[in-house]
Amino acid sequence: MHESTAAHGENPSVTVTPPQTDPVVAAIEAGDAYRFSEPEVLERFAARRSGLTNPEVALNRARYGDNVIVQVLQESMLLRYLRQFKDWMIVLLLACAAITGYLGDTLTSGVLVLLVLLNTSIGFVQEYRAGKTMDALQHLAQSLTQVLRENVFNQVDSAELVVGDVVRLEEGAAVPADIRLIEATAFSTNEFALTGESDPTRKYTHAIMREVAVAERHNTAHAGTTVATGEAIGVVVATGAHTELGRIARLTQSAPRTVSPLQREMGYLARNITYVAVALALVLLVVAVQADLPFHEALLFAVGFASAVIPQGLPAEVNTALAQAAGALAQRQALVKRLSAVETLGATEVICTDKTGTLTKNEMTVTELVVAGRDYVVNGIGYAPEGTIVPTGSIERAGAAGPGAASADLARLTALLRTGFLASNARLLAPDDSHAGWHILGDPTEGALVTVAAKVGINLTTAEREVREFPFDSARKLMTSIRESPDGTLVAHVKGAPESIVQRCSRIDDDGTLRPITDADREAFLDRHAEKSDRCLRNLAFATREISRADADVIDPQTVERDLVLLGLVSMVDPIRQSVPGAMRTALDAKIRVNIITGDFSRTAEAIARQAGLDSTDQLTVVTADELRSMPDDEVLAHALKGYTVFSRVDPEDKTRIVDLVKKSGHVVAVTGDGINDAPALRHASIGVAMGASGTDVAKEAAEVVLLDDSFSTLVGAIEKGRVIYANIAKGVLACLTSNVAELVVNVASLLLATIAGVPLALNVLQILAIDLLGELLPIAALGKDPESGRIMKRGPRDPLSHIVNRRSILDVVYAGSLIGLLAIGNYLLFYGRAGVDPFDGTPTAAIVAQATTMTYVTILVCQLVNIIQRRSELGAFSRYQFSNPTFWLACAFGVAVMLVIVYVPFVNVLFSTGPLGFTDWGFVLLAALIYLTVREAGRLLRSRRHQVA
Repeated sequence: MHESTAAHGENPSVTVTPPQTDPVVAAIEAGDAYRFSEPEVLERFAARRSGLTNPEVALNRARYGDNVIVQVLQESMLLRYLRQFKDWMIVLLLACAAITGYLGDTLTSGVLVLLVLLNTSIGFVQEYRAGKTMDALQHLAQSLTQVLRENVFNQVDSAELVVGDVVRLEEGAAVPADIRLIEATAFSTNEFALTGESDPTRKYTHAIMREVAVAERHNTAHAGTTVATGEAIGVVVATGAHTELGRIARLTQSAPRTVSPLQREMGYLARNITYVAVALALVLLVVAVQADLPFHEALLFAVGFASAVIPQGLPAEVNTALAQAAGALAQRQALVKRLSAVETLGATEVICTDKTGTLTKNEMTVTELVVAGRDYVVNGIGYAPEGTIVPTGSIERAGAAGPGAASADLARLTALLRTGFLASNARLLAPDDSHAGWHILGDPTEGALVTVAAKVGINLTTAEREVREFPFDSARKLMTSIRESPDGTLVAHVKGAPESIVQRCSRIDDDGTLRPITDADREAFLDRHAEKSDRCLRNLAFATREISRADADVIDPQTVERDLVLLGLVSMVDPIRQSVPGAMRTALDAKIRVNIITGDFSRTAEAIARQAGLDSTDQLTVVTADELRSMPDDEVLAHALKGYTVFSRVDPEDKTRIVDLVKKSGHVVAVTGDGINDAPALRHASIGVAMGASGTDVAKEAAEVVLLDDSFSTLVGAIEKGRVIYANIAKGVLACLTSNVAELVVNVASLLLATIAGVPLALNVLQILAIDLLGELLPIAALGKDPESGRIMKRGPRDPLSHIVNRRSILDVVYAGSLIGLLAIGNYLLFYGRAGVDPFDGTPTAAIVAQATTMTYVTILVCQLVNIIQRRSELGAFSRYQFSNPTFWLACAFGVAVMLVIVYVPFVNVLFSTGPLGFTDWGFVLLAALIYLTVREAGRLLRSRRHQVA
């Protein structure tokens, strides 16, 4: 159909800014800065600790270009509207309008032009509204950055950064380019949008001697990420399109334009109807000329015939239904950027979903504690400081973790969680204008520790003064904060990996008493850790140690992190969204194959998959990135088409490969995601679905559907709506074609009668348009609001290569349309008999002819309304389903009202060459409608009985 349902109906395109460097420089930028030491980095990128000079900045900017990743090219309003005319039916209607205008029938020509304008405007308006929602990557780099130039730090627009600049990064800032770190203090970045990692990544400055993936380059901060904790100084090693973000943008740009199943179906239908209309019109033109009709009248007749064969209102009907569905989905928090995406959702056969932020909340939550050998359960999810802490197996009671708890329990819990709070740098923030709920600033893991501390009543505003901090590193696997207590004592609060903590402990808190730790204690503690790890909980151990004032000036990690007192174990998880398991069951019941594609670790992803309900048939398979890259394409495709597969630790190219394999195999694949790393796969998918609340602008621009509430259940609901809308469109298409066949039968029979016996033509062009446009357009369009009429989400997805108009439906449409046509031509001839006029002998008066053609027009229209009603439900015209859509009946009433205006209002009936009918005439019209309904219902009951017997 026209371009609101055609292949080119996308939003503004994204063009990656081309690199402006020579091949040598490009090789450096794409290379291995993470493998160099600080002196090598400074030398290789022509940087200095004192910063670049202004002339050097100008030179590098000319050499490398601006630090801009993409440009959004907005299509002009005129071009966007003109694209709506690239449709076979629209072109043919314009041709008919031009011919009738040239032949002097300006009224018919004007009506055809108005019809074209209506069709094109509906799709254009919807695309325009949706197109205003997204502005993609352009804003990611539009922030101020602290840059050292000529030994002075200044704030400059990040777009002005060049390779070799020395920049300072602080907590909460966006990383503006790819930066090799040379100084770092407790520095970590949030990289889930780039790599899929759900936890902040701690960064260091030492060189990495071997080749590693982007997610493991822990001495580099990448464009598109944000600083979670600490501060750092680094050298810019890549800008703009040469960054990792730029590389992903290029992958996104390379995605081909896609054509939805509905676009293919409507294009197929439009082409074939156009071919049939033109061929038959030419044949009938020759026949009419041979029947001695003047060429002028013969040509008008052929044009009228072509107008009869073309379902003029079909483009408007389809796009109105899609627009209605898009509006309904928007109310359900699913924003559709392109009309055809509504129906594509309904054809979804495979879902490839991201994990972090899509299935999970991306909010670490403490769920279990081990203190003095006792296990506790923590209630409440997310960062809201609400919930209780109760011993495992106990009945939850109000205030269990608060002042009303047993004093011994509360003291031990408070000591444990106070250490976690004091060894954390995150801040817990209340809801504000920008955040609907409680949120954190800093590391999500530390945010979870601060939140659980608040649940036991620890005052988060009175933290003790920090004397020294030893940041976490991969060698020690510990983090220590030395605090000065109110009495002046220095206490080291240590958190870290359980195996690292327990081997440094010499004492243990045993039910409130400190005693030496034994090997049995260590083994039991690590057994608890292993058991919880098997459930994919993330575990941290806590310990403390007092430090003498005499040692305060010479303390170092080796001195402090020994002879510790083991306090306990904290277990946490990124909680799954509460609506996900139910939505997953619905998707699996609908025979949709679901896979998880994530950058996270396999055990974590597997645990989330099981919690989400993806293991309901014990078919869950985990494929790691290394396994994936060694697999041949056919094996990867087999995993994806089977569903129940978790692809873990994948990068953007891996995800795009999976999606492309599924799509090229002829299946409709929906891909969800929220990060920069998801954008290429979103663009390559049959339908890209981005998260609106937590998603990046990159993901939102690349997708065709944006879930405003980030809910997987909203996606499943959108798929259901897509299935329903396709079923409704199919009903509308078949109903529309039925009346066109009826008009075709009337025109052919009328031409034969005119050729053989000189009977006046039974229907004129304007009456045909009145049937298609004024009578049936609104009722068929109202079918778009029909609800589900059966167990639509208990059936498998439809074949995307199947056609609405197939052999079975063609036979049904021809049969039903021929029946209406014969009833109409019968009423046309019977009217002459009741008027006492023999149409085969002599020429009837103009008034009699007008009334006779009115009988044809009214019979077709009334039978068509009955036809639409009868097709609405598999249960037929007399089911309760008929009362499910009041809008449909209002549309039918409006169609009848328009019909009566055309028949009885004097000025209007002159334009349409109609005449008033009497009560007897209406009796014959209703009798024809009753005959049609009886035949159709009898056929339906017979088919139903045969199906039951079979």
